[in-house]
Amino acid sequence: MNFLTKRVIIPPNKIIIGGVTLDRITQAFLDEFSISHNFTMYETSVQFEHFANFCALSAETGMVEIDIQDMHTGNATQGIDGIAIEVNGAIVCSIDEIETLIKQNKKLDVKFIFVQAKTSDSFDNSEISNFLSFVKVFFSDEAKNTFSTEEMADFIEMKDFIYSNSRYMKVKNPIIRLYYIAPGKWNDDDSNLKAVINSHIDTLNNMALFSSVEFIPCGAQEIQRMYRKSQEQIEATFVFTKNVMMFSDDNGDYGYSGVLPFCEFYKIICDENGSLKKVFEDNIRDFLGVNNYVNADIEETIVEGRNSAFCMLNNGITIVAHSAVLVSDKMTISNYQIVNGCQTSHVLYLNRDNLGIHDLLIPIKIIVTKDEDLKNRITKATNNQTGITKEQLEALSTFQKTLEEYYRTYTAEDERLYYERRSGQYRNESIPKDRIVTIRAQLKNASSMFNDKPHDAAGHYSSLLKDIGNRIFLPDDQPILYYTSSLAMFRFENLIKTKCIDKKYRKGKYHAIMLLKYMATNNLPKHHSAKKMINACNQILRILNDSGKCLDYFLRIIEFIETQKELDLTDRKLFERKETTDILLQNKDKLIRS
Repeated sequence: MNFLTKRVIIPPNKIIIGGVTLDRITQAFLDEFSISHNFTMYETSVQFEHFANFCALSAETGMVEIDIQDMHTGNATQGIDGIAIEVNGAIVCSIDEIETLIKQNKKLDVKFIFVQAKTSDSFDNSEISNFLSFVKVFFSDEAKNTFSTEEMADFIEMKDFIYSNSRYMKVKNPIIRLYYIAPGKWNDDDSNLKAVINSHIDTLNNMALFSSVEFIPCGAQEIQRMYRKSQEQIEATFVFTKNVMMFSDDNGDYGYSGVLPFCEFYKIICDENGSLKKVFEDNIRDFLGVNNYVNADIEETIVEGRNSAFCMLNNGITIVAHSAVLVSDKMTISNYQIVNGCQTSHVLYLNRDNLGIHDLLIPIKIIVTKDEDLKNRITKATNNQTGITKEQLEALSTFQKTLEEYYRTYTAEDERLYYERRSGQYRNESIPKDRIVTIRAQLKNASSMFNDKPHDAAGHYSSLLKDIGNRIFLPDDQPILYYTSSLAMFRFENLIKTKCIDKKYRKGKYHAIMLLKYMATNNLPKHHSAKKMINACNQILRILNDSGKCLDYFLRIIEFIETQKELDLTDRKLFERKETTDILLQNKDKLIRS
């Protein structure tokens, strides 16, 4: 078995899915997507389902740095190929994440995104009707009896939890977006097809569960447009009347300062579908919620309509962009991040439907530079994030940069991973997506492998966030442990993709890399900063970089998990429970001796 990412050369013959021949452009995009996500070992029909899910979600939310497999509904699911649930501007994958957002914000703003990918070159009444019928079943009491896959059980559980907390839907009911994707041509003049669609939409609306339901048909041209959009840099155009140029230097750096009404600032933080853009990734901490006293004060000022007070009391927003073009009073910024103002932006977003907010003025600075060091200095100088001191911020920012540089020291193709400390920094490079490690993924990997918290990584991400700066991402930590945990995860995921390990163990991946640590090392240091950590990690890396040993170790780990009589492997929540971790750790000596 070779660990190198499998490359596929586009053959002269076109791809045929279910008897349908794809056009050359869609074929090229599908091939590029499958290679970049390391899906080439899957059947073409499955590749197309993942491709359709990716296009829909990136068009809907702008999120392209997600694990698209988390959106898949399972191979045996009827009528629906993909589901994504957006709560308060974030895509959620567990009840724990939803619960955390409710506690933080005391409100629910929900969007359900459904995708059906069909290989037909025409839009068929019966197929579309089937898709919409199963969406209706998803929201009915029959959902649990109708859908049998574990993936659907998770989605249904999250849906039920959301509606059981409907008292927090203070502004509107959830939105439904229905993407039907087929590589043919959509005919907007087909009255019979429209009648079928409208009939189903009326039925969904009559359930009184949603504020709006929209059906989005996507033929070959729409598929191509969505995929192209996913590859573009983040951009925003807005009217910036009240501005002054702060500076312009010989290095090409320049900046503007001024105020923006919320109706224009909205264009910076939200896409055309009303979802938050990925422009807060340079913030180490996530949004802390309106329960925090500072954010609560911001919300109170907005709700009470004290617009003048907001402009006077708020520190404002600082944006760092690669370019900003001002023509008359209209500005376009591209490849930008909000480096200060994450908390304010989220509070504004959560209150975007409040009367009078559109005229609220927001202090704003826009700084244009491509100098990474200058970006870091701006972030440190301007950032007064709630819940994190300047000293902690500087330590975290410095360590993130150190980690990115450390990853680059592994130059062998099969060992190369890419640490993405800034969202989208590798978007325009031809790098396999499964070799890119985000901050979120790094936190989960390292916490699982070296802090023995795989259960939190599997289902309680909010618990891991509390460890930032306390147990994880400490300035004296050995960078090698972070790289080692990510390579271990990459290897395990690849063994699943190549069907060397059954995909049912994907939920146990965090436990697998934790157990690998104990199998591979004799005397693991207690502290992440210990020099002995380097030797311990090198022991693990020697196993991971030997394809035969790597497979053998992980198969023994799977066998060990299977033999634990206390564990019910049919339990969907098994790997989210601390008890599971405790049982595996209590019996790990049997694994080590095997």
